[in-house]
Amino acid sequence: MSSVRCNRCGYENLPEARFCANCGSNLVATVEQVSTTAVPSAVLEAPAVTIECMGFWIRLGAAVIDALVISAVISLVGLLRISPIPVTGFMSVVTPVVPWLYLWLFIGLKGQTLGKMTVGIKVVNAEGSVPGLGSAALREVLGKIVSFLALCLGFLWIIWDERKQGWHDKIAKTYVLRVESRR
Repeated sequence: MSSVRCNRCGYENLPEARFCANCGSNLVATVEQVSTTAVPSAVLEAPAVTIECMGFWIRLGAAVIDALVISAVISLVGLLRISPIPVTGFMSVVTPVVPWLYLWLFIGLKGQTLGKMTVGIKVVNAEGSVPGLGSAALREVLGKIVSFLALCLGFLWIIWDERKQGWHDKIAKTYVLRVESRR
């Protein structure tokens, strides 16, 4: 299959890409001529696909649900701990590790945490697929630390960004989209 050229910057993208890997704009796939005799001098175009990037409030709702899940897991781990380490030492290790492990694995392997599943949104890369563990680590660890240290401006950036990307999304080249319900 041929690549898809971005109308905005001219970058050649993978055929299955939903967004330009160079500038991030939405892509419109075109179907090339099959045969000049079957379709004389015409290039068939697929209809433009409108992709709605999710904004701040729905993502905040998912984050609140995730915080509740993470708190429950940390509490459960604290109750069930089987360790010679005193409770305070054990919990000081578990408390920061569990949230990042939860976010990294769910986003990297599925593109959705339990909170995102609940509100019907998903994290995808520029090709529209699950980000993978590398991009998820970049997004959930480095990206969110940078977004937080800048007085949370990286998270608030979602509000006025044209593609609804926070700094953590921009660093990892990810987007948050609504999941189409399957019937």
